[in-house]
Amino acid sequence: MINPQLAVKDVDASVEFYAKQLGFKHDFSMPGPDGKTAFAWVSLGSIICFGLSLVPELDHRGNGVVFMINIPADMNIDTYYSDVQKNGVKIVEPIKDQYWGDRTFTVHDPDGYVIVP
Repeated sequence: MINPQLAVKDVDASVEFYAKQLGFKHDFSMPGPDGKTAFAWVSLGSIICFGLSLVPELDHRGNGVVFMINIPADMNIDTYYSDVQKNGVKIVEPIKDQYWGDRTFTVHDPDGYVIVP
């Protein structure tokens, strides 16, 4: 099993983006020694989950990282796209049918990670 963790500059801001704007579930958070949130876990459905880890000194985040997220089978991609737009997420690439058969769109998270549902 691989448990990916994204290095982020502000865990709380990242949790808010994933939970409130992309519809993920905020599973838990953990404070660091200074009391600020140092780590959180988010999920979408039963198979998509990852951590958000505070790494404030990292200069470049998200460069070359693309997360293809296969939304749960009971979710409609067009409805999800509409919900994400209503939540104020900037769409980088609008929804379209891809040559390999999937229907996807692209957004960037607050740290520049490319998210492709």
